[in-house]
Amino acid sequence: MSLTQAEADRLLHLPKIFLEQSPIEFALTEPMDHDRVLRSMDRREEFLLTVERGNRNRLRLKYQTRARDVIVLARLELNGPRHRNPPDSPYKAGEWVSGSHLHLYREGLDDRVAYELEDAPEWNNGRLADGIAALERFL
Repeated sequence: MSLTQAEADRLLHLPKIFLEQSPIEFALTEPMDHDRVLRSMDRREEFLLTVERGNRNRLRLKYQTRARDVIVLARLELNGPRHRNPPDSPYKAGEWVSGSHLHLYREGLDDRVAYELEDAPEWNNGRLADGIAALERFL
């Protein structure tokens, strides 16, 4: 299943609310793996937010939003592994992106395109790489 870029952008920018009201516990010394269902304010779309902290690298945090169960709209990797963009990427084609970066859905490439935070479309603050603040911005 794939989306047009316009549809992916629309889904990503829809205002969303958490269906479950229980807090997400941010453990600093243990791995985390939380999934939370989000719903668009118009109640037409559901999303899945995944929050993970690495097993081996406790500094690594990952936030991911999926639409329609399987389509990754965005994935923020703080202190994550480096990533090589595809050769036909609109950003740094064929180049490695290291450190904290943001993957965004791109038509025909899915979520394989990673942007350095200072260059990420609409991220606005490349220094915003702190766990909770980054999650608030990511949502």
